[in-house]
Amino acid sequence: MMMTPRLRRWLGIMAYLVVFSYPLIHADRLYRDDIWRSFHGEMGWVSNGRPLSSLVMLILNGGPRLADLAPLPLWLGLAALACAILLWRRRLEAFDTGYAWVAMLILVVQPFFLQNLSYRFDALPMSLALASAVVGIACALDPRDGRRWQARFRWAAGGAGVLAALLFYQPAANVYFVLLAFHVALSVAQTGRPAWSRQLGALVIGVIALFLSKGISNWLVGGNYSLAHSMLAPAAMLPANIFEQTLRFWRYAALQLDSLTWWLVLGLATVTIIWLVIETSKRRQWAGLPVLILVILFLPLAGLGFLAALADPIWRPRVMIGFGALYAGLLFCVLRWIGRSRWPWAGWPLVIVALGMPLTLSYAYGNAQRQQALFADYVSMRLIDDLTTQPEAAPLVIDGALPYTRATRNAIAAHPLIEELIFRYLDGFYWWGYQDLYRRGLPAAFDFNDDLALRRRFETRCQSLTPLVRRAWYTLYRFEATYVVALSGSCHLAMTATELPIDD
Repeated sequence: MMMTPRLRRWLGIMAYLVVFSYPLIHADRLYRDDIWRSFHGEMGWVSNGRPLSSLVMLILNGGPRLADLAPLPLWLGLAALACAILLWRRRLEAFDTGYAWVAMLILVVQPFFLQNLSYRFDALPMSLALASAVVGIACALDPRDGRRWQARFRWAAGGAGVLAALLFYQPAANVYFVLLAFHVALSVAQTGRPAWSRQLGALVIGVIALFLSKGISNWLVGGNYSLAHSMLAPAAMLPANIFEQTLRFWRYAALQLDSLTWWLVLGLATVTIIWLVIETSKRRQWAGLPVLILVILFLPLAGLGFLAALADPIWRPRVMIGFGALYAGLLFCVLRWIGRSRWPWAGWPLVIVALGMPLTLSYAYGNAQRQQALFADYVSMRLIDDLTTQPEAAPLVIDGALPYTRATRNAIAAHPLIEELIFRYLDGFYWWGYQDLYRRGLPAAFDFNDDLALRRRFETRCQSLTPLVRRAWYTLYRFEATYVVALSGSCHLAMTATELPIDD
């Protein structure tokens, strides 16, 4: 039985995504919230305004108790994303029937989305959020011009897609609006004007979905952390807040992205803007030019999107999903332009570079994550053994942080974003570090003590104290009826990797 072209494309996408995601599986490390979910088997997504995440994991697990099914959730999420990309490809055929659509793989393999895929329990909901946004915009822009019920179905399906994205993981919905913006820009460049009916309709249903999601979130969201990061900036400060958050994002991107990726994005942006303006001007339908300029002016918002309207958005790579849509859209435009030149094959080297760089980042990150995990596993179990063999239990303070391994430090030197992605769980100011110790078997009687004043008193007096235990990577003290684990600084004098130069 012969495979259809669509199936061949899907298998090709999946092959690339499996190769890309292999290091994340090989790292075999519980990632942040995974610690809690692995320990307690509880979901906790509803209180974050993400009821569909809980629903899909409830179905996958056959009940409310979570089991660790990795890497199945990741693979299922990637399969859904491959399907979504192929559906969106059909909308792009109006602008290019060649290979430019391959740029949409950047939606998944862009640097910031690595954090979303790192979770063992949350990889599927976050992938489904992105897939829902892509499917939503593909449905909303379906060009069918038949009977009225077909148009209603198009808009209803598009609205359902973006609403689902919001209820799976809110930041993913930014992709819907960024891809819509590129569709408008390409329509203007190709015909001299937007496809007003479809594109305005898609914008309207997207905005309606945002308001519906906000209402649902206000009803569901609970907990100080979620509430603090879901508040909108005051109306009077909203424009300034959006501008400030957008500038902050691009400064952050310039620091965190490796140089080649950063300059590639800037180069693609420059070529795309010039090409779009020239193509639109050739049409001599000047009514479309202001629309194009408006779209171009709003594209820098893609990094955070509507999250820039929040007074205190979460500042982690996982929320920057819209950047992938911007990157993919710019690459598509440039590949389309090259495809229409005298040398249409000349775009393939650009494709190889653009899709090859995420592979190197993924493998550097995955291998560094594994090395850090093995190191942390050893130190954590040794520490638990030293604590549980003390005569009595008492509150616990971790002072300082476990250093990065040499492999991790080398990876960070090559790819700065890895420092944002890898967390040193044994860190005095990192709550998940304490939870990881409890998950590994530390009795709850050694409860977390976050008394900063006690920590300061200890640091001023530690050199006059007699350690209970001195190990290569930490020193254990008893101070004011509290166990203090010194991992760095003057309270722990053993040489650590942080004292060694990278190039020694």
